[in-house]
Amino acid sequence: MSTALLIFVLVMHSRINALQEETNVITHQDREITNLTNQMEKNILDMETGQRGYVITGNDKYLEPYLSGRIELQNNYDKLLSWSTEDSTQANRLANLKTNVDHWITSSSEPLIALKREGRDRDVLTQYQTDDGINQMDQIRSQISEYRTSMTANTDQLIARQAERNTLLIELLYLIWGLIAVVTISAAWLMSRTISQPIRNITESILGLTSSRNLMSRITITSNDEISDLGHVTNELLRSQQERIELQEHTNNMMSKYQGIHEIESLSDIFLSNMADKLHYPYAALYVRQEENAQDLMIRTAVFAGDAQLNIRTSFQMGEGLVGQCAKEAKLMEFHQLPENYVQVFSSLGSAPPHSLLLFPICFLGEVLAVAEIAAFSPLTPIQISYVEAITEDFGAAINSTLNTMKIESLLTESQRMNEELQVYTEELQTQSEELQMQAESLQVLNGKLEERQLIADEKTVEAQRAQAELITYAEMLERSTRYKSEFLANMSHELRTPLNGILLLSEFLKENNSESLTTDELEYAQAIHSSGEDLLKLINDILDLSKVEAGKLNIEAEAVNVTEIPESVMQYFGEIAREKHVDLQVHVEDSVPDMIFTDAQRLRQIINNLLSNALKFTSQGSVQLEIRMANEEELLETERLTEEAFLAFPVQDTGIGISEDKQSIIFEAFQQAEKNTERHYGGTGLGLSITKELSMLLGGHIVVESELGRGSTFTVYLPVQYNPFSQHEQPITKDQVSDDWEISENLRIAATAESVPSVEYDILKDKHVLLVDDDDRNLFALSKVLKAQGLKVSIAKNGEQALLELKQPSAIDLILMDIMMPVMDGYEAIQQIRLMEEHQNLPIIALTARAMSEDRKRIINAGATEYMSKPINMEHLLVIMRMLLSNKS
Repeated sequence: MSTALLIFVLVMHSRINALQEETNVITHQDREITNLTNQMEKNILDMETGQRGYVITGNDKYLEPYLSGRIELQNNYDKLLSWSTEDSTQANRLANLKTNVDHWITSSSEPLIALKREGRDRDVLTQYQTDDGINQMDQIRSQISEYRTSMTANTDQLIARQAERNTLLIELLYLIWGLIAVVTISAAWLMSRTISQPIRNITESILGLTSSRNLMSRITITSNDEISDLGHVTNELLRSQQERIELQEHTNNMMSKYQGIHEIESLSDIFLSNMADKLHYPYAALYVRQEENAQDLMIRTAVFAGDAQLNIRTSFQMGEGLVGQCAKEAKLMEFHQLPENYVQVFSSLGSAPPHSLLLFPICFLGEVLAVAEIAAFSPLTPIQISYVEAITEDFGAAINSTLNTMKIESLLTESQRMNEELQVYTEELQTQSEELQMQAESLQVLNGKLEERQLIADEKTVEAQRAQAELITYAEMLERSTRYKSEFLANMSHELRTPLNGILLLSEFLKENNSESLTTDELEYAQAIHSSGEDLLKLINDILDLSKVEAGKLNIEAEAVNVTEIPESVMQYFGEIAREKHVDLQVHVEDSVPDMIFTDAQRLRQIINNLLSNALKFTSQGSVQLEIRMANEEELLETERLTEEAFLAFPVQDTGIGISEDKQSIIFEAFQQAEKNTERHYGGTGLGLSITKELSMLLGGHIVVESELGRGSTFTVYLPVQYNPFSQHEQPITKDQVSDDWEISENLRIAATAESVPSVEYDILKDKHVLLVDDDDRNLFALSKVLKAQGLKVSIAKNGEQALLELKQPSAIDLILMDIMMPVMDGYEAIQQIRLMEEHQNLPIIALTARAMSEDRKRIINAGATEYMSKPINMEHLLVIMRMLLSNKS
């Protein structure tokens, strides 16, 4: 009997060991297959997210998860294939899955990445609209799910077979018990229950792995043998499966809540609340990395269960405090046994101090974006810490996306606001111009009356004296009106140039897209804003030129002009425009034309540019031709200009839309165009021909037009070879009556400086300290951004008094950019005060102002400024002047 029992025990021991080994194999296979399929789903999600991130932003960092996911996907596929070698059906499913993934990579993912690298954003959008990438990804996920379900079914079959073997073993036990002596029935029955019940429990538990409803139950272990080991392994498998499912569900739930969030505070609140649901902590705070006042700070964006009355730091610098140190080292920090007075966690029933503190960084692509701080009554378990580390990467991507969205929305809002201000200023200027036009017409009527009274005065002496007195009065009114008009235009020029300076600098800054965060549409918006600003600047300059001509104060600076240089200059300026419109541009100079003439080079260039610009604008096909020749006697006789002086003719001929004969008399009037729809179709203000006509007359010549509707036009300007300043005036113009055109001469002076200054290394600006003085926040923002990009240190003052205080600080100032029109203390007084300081008598000061009149520049230079520039600022010219001054100072 003992031998039989021994044999029975040995047989049972062998069968139990075999059962345990088979159970371990089944358990290990199920865990490996489940883990590998989950990893493949994650790899595919990383590839899809990285591809979309790169296509949207063009940032190569987004390709890192795409490439790593692709490699890991191949590795996980090879491992999973090794588990399916014995099952041809599952191997075929895996092969089909791999084929679909490769097809998605070659037909959808790689073509999109290639198009984005080549900058073909429109083709990227077309590819998104036409390719079947979404359906392919859905099919891939479906195939993974089917494979996992099929393998789970296989596992269920193995478990069922295992259960059948267990049943057979139990039946065999009962048979052996019947053959053994009756005296051992009782012991055998007890032994049967001891062995069979745990096996049934283990079988039921393994069968329950496919559903989450049985994962909470555990096997009760009452023995200390191989079956107990099997029970422990099964319980560990149940616990691992339960944690994996809970972690996946919670992670998916948190990711879904991040969608559509555009404010960092809301995103932070959601993160802390969801973390609290999982970790059950009583107190937490989140600090997000942001730039504030040119400092890299960790700023608190959310608190969980915080005390509003408690004075807690809201920001830390990198390396400052535990929060700053955690961000600097980018690693998890844990502290226990906190002091009693560290912080209090309270509720309506009471309060108590926490005993454990955990700080962990939240990163994206290796860069720390945030730090979370958690206070708890007891230390977090290793499982909870593993959960924290698992979700930080997804939350880091959400923070990065939200911060980028907030920056873009802020820039677009600021641009729209400035554009609206500019539109309001433009409407006000147009209204004032209309009022001034009405006043001018009224004054013309008064002048007519004065002329009639002057005729009557010749016949009656008494009436003549009265009329003379009235004439003096009206002349004074006309002079005041002209002066008011000039002052108004100067003031409006200042008010328009100040916001226009910010618009041009900010839009140029957006066009450069140094952060590469703007889309193609947003870059086109920035280009449109910059182009509109330049058009408005040209309109302002045209209005100022026209007003100076009407007031008789436009300066003519005659000099020797080389006619042979004109063709090259014209082709350089207009050649590219003509090629883009497919228009043939030609310039011809007759041999009889002298090489040099004596006239105003700047005004001659302005006349030619206006005529060629109009010709190219209204010509969509054909040609535009500029001819320079001597005017013949017949032409001069027809225009009543036959004199002993020699005249040059500058005909500009085009094959454009032409002008009807009844409209040819109005096109030289200000703000007038030939047809009502011309402005709407071709744009323009109607000032170009008016200014051209006035400039031609000031240079002693005139302009004529020959045109036929639908066949083109020819505008011919006749100018004397030798300019005579008295030919167009009854009296010589005195020096006091002439006002310099400082806008044009200033640009010429800067250009000359740029050519004459020897080549200076750009590093001369690096680490130089510039004091920027301006009361306009838009100009401060735009100029400081550009100057910092050149390696300059920038200090800011909003009026003259603040500038004087900055100069008294220990840090040395190498150069000052000074606005003129400011509250408290303006630029004139500030410059004078600086020059009184002995240590700053030679400090370079560049005056930046929107007032562009000659008297303004003279006053600024007399106050002590080193250089002068009018707004809007040309940054290239400004940097040239700064390098020149700093080089001389060195």
